[in-house]
Amino acid sequence: MHALTRRWLTVGLVVVLLVGGVVPPRATALSAAEPVAVDGPAVDQVEAAVAAETAAGDRPESPDRQTANRSDRAGVRAGSADIAPITTRRHGDTAVARSVAATPASRDAAASDTAVAQTDGDEIRQTQTYARITEEPGRVAVRLTYEIPDRVVGLDTRVPDGATVTEADGFRRVNATAYEWDEETTRAVIRYRINPNRTVSKSGPEGADGRYVSVDAGEWALLTRSRTPTRWRYVGQDPVRFNRTVETAGPGAAGEELVYLGEVATFERTAHNQTIELVVPERTTMVSSPIAVLDSLTNASNALRIGDRDERVFVVAAPSTAVPWGVAGFQLGDSDMWIQSDRRLSSANNVWLHEYVHTRQSFTPTRETRWLTEGMATYYAAALTLEQDRIDFASFRSRLSLGTRSVYDDVALADPDSWTANANYNKGGLAAGQIDRRIRAETGRNRTFQNVARGLNGRQEPVTQAQLLAEVEAAGGAPARNDTVRYTETTAATPVWNQTTHQRLFGEIPARIGYSLPPVDQRDAYRAGGPYRPGAPVGGSEPIRLVTGETLVVDVVVENAGGAAGAYNASLAVNGTAVAAEQGQLAAGERVVVPLSHTFTDPGRYEVSVDGERVTVVVTDPGQATVTEVAVSSLTVRQGESVTVTATVANDGDVPAAATVVFTQNETAVAQHQVSLAPRTTTRVTQPVTLSRPGTVSLSAGNGRDAGPSVDVTVTPATAEPTRTPAPTTTVERTTNGRGDGFTVALALLAVAAAALLARRR
Repeated sequence: MHALTRRWLTVGLVVVLLVGGVVPPRATALSAAEPVAVDGPAVDQVEAAVAAETAAGDRPESPDRQTANRSDRAGVRAGSADIAPITTRRHGDTAVARSVAATPASRDAAASDTAVAQTDGDEIRQTQTYARITEEPGRVAVRLTYEIPDRVVGLDTRVPDGATVTEADGFRRVNATAYEWDEETTRAVIRYRINPNRTVSKSGPEGADGRYVSVDAGEWALLTRSRTPTRWRYVGQDPVRFNRTVETAGPGAAGEELVYLGEVATFERTAHNQTIELVVPERTTMVSSPIAVLDSLTNASNALRIGDRDERVFVVAAPSTAVPWGVAGFQLGDSDMWIQSDRRLSSANNVWLHEYVHTRQSFTPTRETRWLTEGMATYYAAALTLEQDRIDFASFRSRLSLGTRSVYDDVALADPDSWTANANYNKGGLAAGQIDRRIRAETGRNRTFQNVARGLNGRQEPVTQAQLLAEVEAAGGAPARNDTVRYTETTAATPVWNQTTHQRLFGEIPARIGYSLPPVDQRDAYRAGGPYRPGAPVGGSEPIRLVTGETLVVDVVVENAGGAAGAYNASLAVNGTAVAAEQGQLAAGERVVVPLSHTFTDPGRYEVSVDGERVTVVVTDPGQATVTEVAVSSLTVRQGESVTVTATVANDGDVPAAATVVFTQNETAVAQHQVSLAPRTTTRVTQPVTLSRPGTVSLSAGNGRDAGPSVDVTVTPATAEPTRTPAPTTTVERTTNGRGDGFTVALALLAVAAAALLARRR
């Protein structure tokens, strides 16, 4: 089942859960064929509450993204987090508020208030700490802690509806759920208790006999984290970030959205730039071994080259027999999920892989493409299980054949009103498979449905039927598009292909091209181009900082994990718009680095992405370099001769800087030079100046705004005896490494001695 990103459920199911206090940022995953009812208030009541909250200004301007907006108060800005379900994926530090990966389970983290780390001046740190209450089964204790930096001048939060607050330190109560920071402490805490039990009513391929999706079973609990909408006001130009951590007090484990309380064993595997953490509770008996589950999931991670691969996936093997679960598996947020521990890997209805596929879907469907969410997960769960040799073709074909039953004779997938008996799973899974088969046939296996999924994941806006058809045509041409129209827009029967066809089109693993950004801490994989610091590494941390006029060069990684050669088209996007691309061919198993670049002309905060992976780039105007010293080649010259004026230009800032060095003679400009400097560097600029009049002349150099330092030079008449006086060599140039190329002390003394000896001989 998938995190329900559809807007028709966001107002209903998601807000129902919000009132219950457990809505995940990306809409709770219930993977249902029909709208799912979760125990709670009626939908119309919830919609009314949302409307009232919105009218009161209680939600940000853009609910799908955590944002920063100007406050009515001059000089004060506003930020918010956890306000509404997140319907788009977040990388990198791209918004004012962000949810970060949760900490691993901690036995002692919540045992004392000192467990919360101190914050810096640009980050609010929220920590949710969960604990069982042994003397009160069915209730879970939560400690909500905020570490608030000095730049924040106001903050308010909400606890879940129905929560019982037992203590508030640093907060004032506004109403039953709202609390306001008292602005007197840098650390504020609310302690409350919640009922974690949540039930669901559904049926279908992912359904189960019971109703629970979140529960406190007494000796253990598996629940979703509380929604705690937070808003703050702050001063200063740069946004104040929001960092959330979820942890447990005592035995347990926590992801970004799921929390398990109780004794656990944790298994972890890192591969293909992704870490999968499998949490196995003490009371769980697994049918498939933890190692086998990790093998299957990491294999799928490599096989699916469709973008949107999260850095970490958090998986809980939920005890199967202890609780009457309402679903076989539950995926929510970006990459958290639980699966009943008795689910087998050797099944065409592989729930482990079904839920994993959902973590790789970042597109938002529209009504006519809603079938894709479950249809794609159903198809790939069976196809990947077959590819892993855990089932035979007969089992695979039998699973897809469910979509040919007569109950679907009047079903058109693009019309949800026509769906019956979980058509989006069964007929949708078969349709996804047939589109894949058709694309392979039309391109000689050089392209697959993964090309379509990759294109959908790269879209910022909801995917319409027209956009789906365009992606299919781009991958497999007009024949594949025409078949997709028939499979989705009409009630025509969709056939299942036979084993001979499968061996011809699927037997050899086709080209499987994947694209990824290098890790941001790989400094030299992100380089600057332009006048200031060409070729200099700018990676290492996020955001990457540039100035206007600079070019970001990114070493995009392109890899063919398939069994045949294939074409690649690596594309770099800025704020969702492609700005650079490179094409080529890759042999099976080959991996190449493709540098792609973009020049930023305007200041701002940008999201640079490759195939769904994102990194944040902040662009500012360049700093102002200054002239720190001026020297001349001689302090005394004859009329009509020239002296060389040398200006030392420095950039003491942390960003590149520019300057127009203006050379003047007696405050009259005689020449100018444009200078560009990397951070913390200096350079020298020279200019010959002819002195045509006797007397004392003031020579100077400035940055165009300030006159800068000056040196006086004596100009003797042309008829006078030449008395050229070298300038003293007291200036030492400052460079990037702190050393200059001027005279050393020994060389300076040697030069003076030589001049004296020459004077005696004359």
